[in-house]
Amino acid sequence: MKKFFKDNWKFLLFVLIGGLVGGYFLGLYMFDSLSPDMLKQIEEQNGNRDLVAISSMIQYGIIYGVVLAAVGIIFSKKVNLWKEFKFDKKGMIVTIIFTVIGALMLFPGDKIIFGSLSTFVRDQYYFRPTIAKIIGGFLVGGIIEEVMLRLFMMSLITLLIKMIFYKKKEMSVYIYVIANIISALLFAAGHIPSTMAMTSLTPVLIFRCFLLNGGFGLCFGYLYRKYGLGYAMLSHGFVHLIADTLMLIFI
Repeated sequence: MKKFFKDNWKFLLFVLIGGLVGGYFLGLYMFDSLSPDMLKQIEEQNGNRDLVAISSMIQYGIIYGVVLAAVGIIFSKKVNLWKEFKFDKKGMIVTIIFTVIGALMLFPGDKIIFGSLSTFVRDQYYFRPTIAKIIGGFLVGGIIEEVMLRLFMMSLITLLIKMIFYKKKEMSVYIYVIANIISALLFAAGHIPSTMAMTSLTPVLIFRCFLLNGGFGLCFGYLYRKYGLGYAMLSHGFVHLIADTLMLIFI
């Protein structure tokens, strides 16, 4: 255990700081986005904006961050998915391509396509993103969601498949592909509850969720498998940052 933390303390500290800072700002943004009924419920329980932010900070910094990162490192090394970050020219080019396309899919793509099909989506683009949303999306999306969905979940799924079907055989690359698809679907499904908290689900919103988030998940999973978690984090974080910056400029 001592050797484990000695070898990985820099990465775990990076995740902790990113999760704490990102979680705090995401908590502020979530509180400001709550409906009047939900705000009333929180006030009745003696809650407030700062408590929600601190709770979110602990949740993303420690539980979803450091704990899952530590377990994820163990899983990923067992299935040869762990890669120390180092500059890779081809990997950076692929990351930039995925990031730019992904950001444009969020804005203006989402507004143009799904905004024409759903008033809920269209209404999201009447207001500029707040600083809390930008920081929270960049850090929680780029760091913590990649720890949760790629480092932990995708590695776990790969490990389970290996234990069941490849006990004494060399693993096929298709196992990584299957694990990526499953984790991408889980990534997409994980966004449904937040949508349900704001509006009623419709077939259009469900399709949008799986198309956008599922598609992003597949790209991030590919970067994780091919070039390492650092490239998936870079792409995920800057997809949010570029899209939000474009919204600041054009809304």
